[in-house]
Amino acid sequence: MAVFFSNALRAQDPQFSQFFSSPLTLNPALTGNFNGTTRLVSNIRSQNADYNNAYNTKTASVDFNVLSNKIKQYDRFSVGVLLLSDQTGNKVLTNNHLGLSLAYMKALDEEQKRSFPLGFQAVHNNKRFNSSNALLEDQITPGGIINVSGDNIVNSGLSKTAVDLNAGIVYQYAPTSEHLYYIGGALFNILQTQKGFGNNSSAVPLRKTIHGGMMSPVGYAGAFHASFHFQQQKEFNQVLIGAAYSHYIKDVLSAYIELYAGAWYRSDETVIPYIGIEWNYWRLGYTNDINFSHQITAGQLRYSNELSLYYTLNKDRSTARVRCPVF
Repeated sequence: MAVFFSNALRAQDPQFSQFFSSPLTLNPALTGNFNGTTRLVSNIRSQNADYNNAYNTKTASVDFNVLSNKIKQYDRFSVGVLLLSDQTGNKVLTNNHLGLSLAYMKALDEEQKRSFPLGFQAVHNNKRFNSSNALLEDQITPGGIINVSGDNIVNSGLSKTAVDLNAGIVYQYAPTSEHLYYIGGALFNILQTQKGFGNNSSAVPLRKTIHGGMMSPVGYAGAFHASFHFQQQKEFNQVLIGAAYSHYIKDVLSAYIELYAGAWYRSDETVIPYIGIEWNYWRLGYTNDINFSHQITAGQLRYSNELSLYYTLNKDRSTARVRCPVF
C-alpha cells in the first residue's frame, strides 16, 4: 500500500500561525528588515499534541546589519542565520534545517518612504527516521504493548541530507512616520532537491508565497495592524488573514510597554486568537489555533499552541527610525 499510494501522499513545509513573528521562514528579504541593529527570534509550535505529540516545530534565528560604512546611507546589507527543528510523531521523523540568509534593502528615496529589500537563503536540511521511536502495528496487542516488532526495519539509509535555495522580495511604503504598507513574495525549494529514504527519492515541490500588511495609528496611543499570507505548494493552497490592535502604555515603571490583541483566520477553518506584549527591546506573542473543520472526527476540536519571542538590540523609537514590517 505504501508503494502504490505514495504518489497520492501530500505534505507541506513547516509553517507558523504567527508568520509575522518568524521573518526568516516567511521571506529571506526580511533578513535585517527591522528597527535596530541585531534581532534574535525564537518560535515554538506544538500542533495536535494529544495525538502522540503529532507535530513540534522550533526555530531560533539571528540577523543583523553589516558593512554599514561601505554602502549608501539609507541602504542596508544584512546577514541572518536560521535553525529550525521539525519533529513528527513523538520524534519518529525529524527534520533539521540550517539556513544562511543574505538581504539587501535598497532605499528608493532619501526620506525612507519607499524601500525594496531583496533576499536569498541557502538551506542545509537533514531528514532522519528514528526507527527506535516507532511503534508498529504488531507491537500493539490485547495484553498491552510489546517491546519487539516482527517487522524487519532496515536501519541504513534512514538519514538524508540536501541543500536548497529560497529567495524573496518586498516592497515597503511609509508615507508618514506612523503609517506603513508592504507586500512581498518568496519562492522556497527552488532547487527542488531530491530527498527520500533508502532507494526512494522525491523532489520537494516548489512553494510560492505572497504576503503583505499595514500599520496605521488609532487615536493617541493605539495602532491597527493587519496582514495576510498566501502560499501554494503543488495542490496545497492556504490563506491566513487577520489583524491586531496595539495599545501603547507610556512610562510604566520607566519602561516602554505595548499590549497587542487580535485574531487571524486560516482557510482550513481555523480561528487563531493572538495576544502579545512588547516591553522595551522584547516582544512576546501567543496564539492558540482552534480548528472547526468538519473533517475532524469524534466531534473534537483540535488545538495548537504557538509562542514567539523577539529581542531587538539598539531599537530606535525616534521618528528617524527605519520603518519596517512588524505584522
